[in-house]
Amino acid sequence: MRYLEYQLSYRDDEREALHVIISIRKIGSLIRFISMFAVLAMFFYFVLGWVSDWLTPMDPYSAPSGQAVKAFQPESTMDSRYSPAERLRLYYWYGE
Repeated sequence: MRYLEYQLSYRDDEREALHVIISIRKIGSLIRFISMFAVLAMFFYFVLGWVSDWLTPMDPYSAPSGQAVKAFQPESTMDSRYSPAERLRLYYWYGE
């Protein structure tokens, strides 16, 4: 059975009926396409996640090894040598 055929009429007194032919093969190919698209999308999602994990360093905030020095030392805001007003003035002065 290749086709399913339905007869639909808009009005009871209408003599002509609207014939709708639905191809089972086309429905099957559409379902196959959607399922393959979903499977491949999930596959590429996991592959890109794996590549991203492989490229990122293990701990980007760890202390450097060897002769390297850490360029930034976090400073507590309470122990700062500048007051908040002075820091705001410097912020506007440098334009950053």
